[in-house]
Amino acid sequence: MVISNKKTNFAEFPRTRARLILFSLFVMVGFLLISIKIAFLASKENQKNIRYSGLENINSRSDISDRNGYILATNLEGASVYIRPEEVQEKALVAKKIKNIFPELNESVLLNKLNDGRKFFWLKSLVSPKQEKALFNLGQPGIYFGEREYRFYPYGTLASHIIGFTKVNEFDVNYVNISGVSGAEKAFDKELVKQKLSHRKNETIALSLDLPVQAEVENVLKEWQKRMSAKAGGVVIMNIHNGEIIALASSPGFDANKEKGELEKNEDNSIYFNRVVQGVYEMGSTFKIFSVAQGIEKGLFTVDSLIDTKAFKINSKKIEDKYSFNAKSSIYEIIVRSSNVGAARLALIVGEKGLKEILSTLGLMEPVHLEVREASLTQPIVPKKWRDITLATVSYGYGISVSLLHLAKAYAILGNGGFNVEPTILKNNHKGNLDSRVLKQSTSDEILKLLEAVVTDQRGTARILGSKYYRIGGKTGTAEKISLDKRGYEKDKVVANFVGLFPLEKPKFVIAAFLDEPENNLLREPCRYASCTVVPMVKKLIERTGPLMNVFPERRASKPQTDF
Repeated sequence: MVISNKKTNFAEFPRTRARLILFSLFVMVGFLLISIKIAFLASKENQKNIRYSGLENINSRSDISDRNGYILATNLEGASVYIRPEEVQEKALVAKKIKNIFPELNESVLLNKLNDGRKFFWLKSLVSPKQEKALFNLGQPGIYFGEREYRFYPYGTLASHIIGFTKVNEFDVNYVNISGVSGAEKAFDKELVKQKLSHRKNETIALSLDLPVQAEVENVLKEWQKRMSAKAGGVVIMNIHNGEIIALASSPGFDANKEKGELEKNEDNSIYFNRVVQGVYEMGSTFKIFSVAQGIEKGLFTVDSLIDTKAFKINSKKIEDKYSFNAKSSIYEIIVRSSNVGAARLALIVGEKGLKEILSTLGLMEPVHLEVREASLTQPIVPKKWRDITLATVSYGYGISVSLLHLAKAYAILGNGGFNVEPTILKNNHKGNLDSRVLKQSTSDEILKLLEAVVTDQRGTARILGSKYYRIGGKTGTAEKISLDKRGYEKDKVVANFVGLFPLEKPKFVIAAFLDEPENNLLREPCRYASCTVVPMVKKLIERTGPLMNVFPERRASKPQTDF
């Protein structure tokens, strides 16, 4: 029997147990730390996804349409492209292939980005479907695509100044932050976003514009601007009862589908300037009707009253007419034949208080209350001191500058029975308050008769506007432009404009148009007056757009004049 001399050391058991417990504790802490890290990363990724998703919803803009439902601005799905250089093999070859797809890119700059050690860079924030397919067909690792939305304008340059355009404030792989820059896009920026978030069924903002009318207006304006060799022009057609703008064109225009970066690079930034809303000009004889309206309103005279129309001086300034008038002429003749002397005499009769009152009543002393921001920033240029010479010159449209939209609003009030009306670019906005009478009905009636006589009377400055389809009334205006090089005015550079109302049987629309520095060389002698430049254009515009606006031909009011 063999007996072992080895003794069991019972003291080692507690020590071994402690080591096991300590090891288990370390393992548990490690797993806990790993779990916390995984949970943190998962939470962060989830927050990132929520952020992307939220931004995508917030900045997914609603559509803008015209009054008939034609979509003028909408969001489309596109793709962004980014590159992770460390995954790209044969970088020089890849750079060359990408250059073939995007000829505008600099190949050497692209190759430098692939080789300089960066982890990530954007190739394009937005690519076309054709470019996306070409990149995908390269089969090149390291090229990634992200979902993107972008603003699209189906009709390109059409109504560009009223629709406006957007810019990208921020973007990432799967979202883009878009905001309005001008026009309706800026005016209704919050509404375009709020409607999308509220999940309303009708998410479209409907403008008052009539797309077929707008297209016709722009076509005629471009055609006539070219024929008259004018540097720019504008037209607005507005409902005189509710203020809805049916068409508004400023030429030259722009294509809002171009990226904002390209728009900023354009050397001619004047194309983004809305000449109808933002441009203020001395408008000439279209102002003559305002003193008449105030005098009739206050009972100071009637259209048959005789006024001294002999040339006279105020201080050193001589007030005279281009054409010969009798020693005394009726107010009817002063307006029909457009007498500066007569207009000045009428303004002196009305006085400073009266002239200011009618200009203020018609909205010519403050910005037009239109939704677009451009209008609220357009302040008329009015005299600081109102002396007798000021009253005289303002009466025939010098010494005060307003926009074409100002004139449209003023004539709308004169033609709608004397009710205040505010222009609007929204359909069924009803901004025109027909309960707010600012002039007597009788004043409006007398003014309409005078404006029609400017067209129907054989001595009228707008007689060429005589149409066999519609009764039309209006007033011409031609103002020399202020010289930029010397004191005074340039006789060979003018702003020619016309403001008219139709159909006069039941007046519904006002049309205001102007051409900047026109010259009609189609006649025996060159002519810059509104009567031979803008008026023929307006005649064509009314006869082409009238049927589109459901304005049916009226009885023939006068023998139409021959167009050229």
